[in-house]
Amino acid sequence: MIKTCVPVRDRHVRQFICARFGNNTTTVELSRKSMLGVLAELSCEKVGYRHVIPSCAVDQATSVILMYPDSLKNHFIHPNKLQLLEKMFSYMFSQMFLEACEVSLMLGMSDYDAVNLFMDRYGITEDMVASDTLRKKWRDHQRYMKRKVTNMLQQSLN
Repeated sequence: MIKTCVPVRDRHVRQFICARFGNNTTTVELSRKSMLGVLAELSCEKVGYRHVIPSCAVDQATSVILMYPDSLKNHFIHPNKLQLLEKMFSYMFSQMFLEACEVSLMLGMSDYDAVNLFMDRYGITEDMVASDTLRKKWRDHQRYMKRKVTNMLQQSLN
């Protein structure tokens, strides 16, 4: 297996990735059929010859380790693309959070319970991110969607 360390600054995003894809460890084993495997393969560069792979110092305590298969041994993730992977991880967290809140609200839960259920499911604690911060993210999303639907309805009436 080929190992790549991706620095993830936000503790709650790192915990989400580890809980969702890594079985609560910081090491995530990828396959070409998994979503993260496809994402890693898209961010890889194929090199047809042996050379010194550029590396950067990554703190093991604040990173997620991606292990991808030996069939990608001629591939490597350039250090400049590690920041893009971190951004993608944050985006995945946001989307999964918003979808979980939408489903919970459709089932009749309050937004407080929906946020707490999401945090409990992935082992995210209050010292990683405050639940009020996540609730604000949910309320901002609701406000954005309401504005978007209102504008769409106004345009359809005109």
